[in-house]
Amino acid sequence: MRNALLVWASVAMTTIGGVSAPVQDPVPVPGATMGSVSVRVGDQSLTMPYRLMEPSEVVPGETYPLVVFLHGSGERGTDGDAALKFIGPVLATREMRTKHPCYVLAVQCPRDRTWVEPGRRSTNPTMTEQPSMTMRGVMAALDQVIKDKAVDRQRMYLTGLSLGGYGAWDLAMRRPEMFAAVVPISGGGDPTKAALLRDVPIQVWHGGLDSSVPVARSRDMVKALKEAGAEVDYHEIKDGGHEAWVQAYAPGAAIAFMFKQVRDLPKPGPGSAADPVD
Repeated sequence: MRNALLVWASVAMTTIGGVSAPVQDPVPVPGATMGSVSVRVGDQSLTMPYRLMEPSEVVPGETYPLVVFLHGSGERGTDGDAALKFIGPVLATREMRTKHPCYVLAVQCPRDRTWVEPGRRSTNPTMTEQPSMTMRGVMAALDQVIKDKAVDRQRMYLTGLSLGGYGAWDLAMRRPEMFAAVVPISGGGDPTKAALLRDVPIQVWHGGLDSSVPVARSRDMVKALKEAGAEVDYHEIKDGGHEAWVQAYAPGAAIAFMFKQVRDLPKPGPGSAADPVD
């Protein structure tokens, strides 16, 4: 019998308006808003900053895609801006903002924590029954953005790199019905839970010579997905190292793959609520 867990979450958001506290690295992404998310489980609590990029112009009555990005271990901290380091500049260019107007949510993980516990590099992680405190924070921020913003729920995407690649696999398997596409990069997941993603479009990137996260982590997930009947677009960079995200986030690659995907919303049955998200 599962132990009951009392979970409390709150999200706060304020607009930067193009000005933010100076940071050494990286430069804040223009137009991003900053906020924080707090979660509590029992007597444990955690507050994390996040950044939210918004479409340059939100037309009343229109909805826009949402990209959830999970950063790597090097971007952990409390400044908030580092959370967007690798995805923000890619989607913040004038060309991309015109071609793919969207929201981008990036929660920042504390330096002493991880999105999931990856375990030893030589083994695949085991998905825990309950999400980590940091993942609870991501889920709480995500739910609030969906509630407050003009998000197209048929076009919500998830991507992450390195530590965030592990996190992307974990979050996708906890909410497989939510995302129209998932792109984990240089990470790993629990192959025994791969069948949960059978119907989710997935693109995986990993360097064949990665010395930080063995390429076997992605190979094992791809193998398990294919055995479960899923279609996976796998890109293994033959002579590539850990930073496979450089190629993944290049024009015409992972970003283009994500925005091509549209998820069918379940049709509400008689007497059911039409809105699938609380």
